Amino acid sequence: MSHTARRLTRAMAAGAVLAAAAGTTLATDNLIGFNWTTAASTTPDPQNWNRISSADGTLSNVFDDTGVSTPVGINFGGGASGGFVYLSTATLDPDAVPQHSYDLSGMSGYGFRSGGEFFVEITGLDANTPYEYWFVAYRTTSVIDQAVSVSDGDTINAFTFPQAKPSGTARFVINDQVSNDTQVWDDLAFETTSSSTGTITFNWEGLTQTTVIGALAVRRAVPPEPFDVRILGSADPSNIGIGDNTTITFNVVNPSPADVTGVVVDIELPAGLD
Repeated sequence: MSHTARRLTRAMAAGAVLAAAAGTTLATDNLIGFNWTTAASTTPDPQNWNRISSADGTLSNVFDDTGVSTPVGINFGGGASGGFVYLSTATLDPDAVPQHSYDLSGMSGYGFRSGGEFFVEITGLDANTPYEYWFVAYRTTSVIDQAVSVSDGDTINAFTFPQAKPSGTARFVINDQVSNDTQVWDDLAFETTSSSTGTITFNWEGLTQTTVIGALAVRRAVPPEPFDVRILGSADPSNIGIGDNTTITFNVVNPSPADVTGVVVDIELPAGLD
């Protein structure tokens, strides 16, 4: 299990030569989040995330972060060493939470077991479809040192990545990154593909430290937003004779909802104009 997890990239570029560049896309799906903490914790979960507080079990028809019920479910637990034990805490460094459209500080509870190996299976996903995921480890100011393996298609444990954090800092480890408030949540995503039956499986265990989890979120990955670069030209005056001067103005506009970078405009004037 020495493969590197696929990190999601979001670069987009377009070129335009007095023409419109076009693309197609699907609507962005909503995030589905799971938060491991005690049942009695008074720290609010992130927006409409599904709280998990039992040693092992199954949840069906979980909510997305808009509060809508979905066909997605989750199976979770441990092996022979037993299921999760829980702590809830609000201890976080003041600059520990990445930027997102809503507050993520509620991921500060966690499930754990010394010497344990845990699994999570997300079910009810679209089959053979790319998904983004965020696997979050948390353990207050204690050391984190574990390895997380993720399925890809029908291959279990296709990718493995480390999660590590030194002692003395109360921060999340989101996939393989220790968190801070200059990061953007979406930029921390990894990507994998669901199986032919619509599942993604996570297996993880501590290396030199206790096995932990704070939260887990998934979202169907989609192509970049469509873009539609246009160039509008005008001349003033528009009717000119031989030897007359005119001013030609070109405006490059992007009426689509997506930002476009790398646009190049190459304008060739008609014969006789210089």
